[in-house]
Amino acid sequence: MTHDQNAPSITDNAHPFRLRVVPWWTDDCSTFLNNVFKWLPATLTAPPVTLEFGGGNSTLYLLGKGSRVVTIESDDRYIDFIASAATNIGFKTASVSAESFSLELVAHHDLVIIKAKEYADVSHLVTAERWDFIVNDGIARKELLSTIHQHQVNSVVILDNVEYCANWGRLDRSSAKPDLIKVYRSILRDSQWRHYIFEQPEGREGRGSADKSGWESPHRWASAILWPSSHLFARLMPTQLGFPLVNSVGELDADLDSLAERCPFDWSRMEWNKEPFPPELDLKLQRKFD
Repeated sequence: MTHDQNAPSITDNAHPFRLRVVPWWTDDCSTFLNNVFKWLPATLTAPPVTLEFGGGNSTLYLLGKGSRVVTIESDDRYIDFIASAATNIGFKTASVSAESFSLELVAHHDLVIIKAKEYADVSHLVTAERWDFIVNDGIARKELLSTIHQHQVNSVVILDNVEYCANWGRLDRSSAKPDLIKVYRSILRDSQWRHYIFEQPEGREGRGSADKSGWESPHRWASAILWPSSHLFARLMPTQLGFPLVNSVGELDADLDSLAERCPFDWSRMEWNKEPFPPELDLKLQRKFD
């Protein structure tokens, strides 16, 4: 446990401790999200909010990135562990039943943990709020992903264990879940959804690459980031590293209105009428994620 005064905080009070947390997603998936959190909060009017099915390292990771988190868990001992860890680090935490939860709690807590054993108890939450991120790595993966797909939920979806889609290689427990496999494949094949899939090499018997914590996957392991075509990401076009190619000025192509004047080109002579990078080309945008 280390102290870092430069670590992000979503409250006015400095948190006393910080952890360097590696979530249980593939390394490249985490890299993508690390970079997203450098610029996305600056485009929002409030701290990002995450609905997480299945808590753990990812809960502490998301809290450390400045997101408020609503985590749905079914195991009492694990709920106590997550709540204790978050509280000891310095985050304001509440644990409630599904019946007692209200969105008002999210406004006053960094982390709200909901105890729920059945997806039906919390399914309404998926569409009840504008979640910036939804993590699908816990109970009822098939039902949750079906809800997200059916309602075209306008969130960035973090989907772990995409190797469920596979029909090759080592047989795993996922092979006994054909209905889940169909739902995974359906959304990943949907042209109305964009995605990146990040694979971690398997490391059986020490013959593969370990992740950043030194752990080796016993089988091919893949995580994915998805978003609907209506999402802000589709307009800013992030790369596989999570950085946008287009800034918010170009979100609706307003940056092109004066481009011919700022950087004119004579197509008959195939020459620039100005230097290729004139000062006028610089939109002098404020950089908020250095």
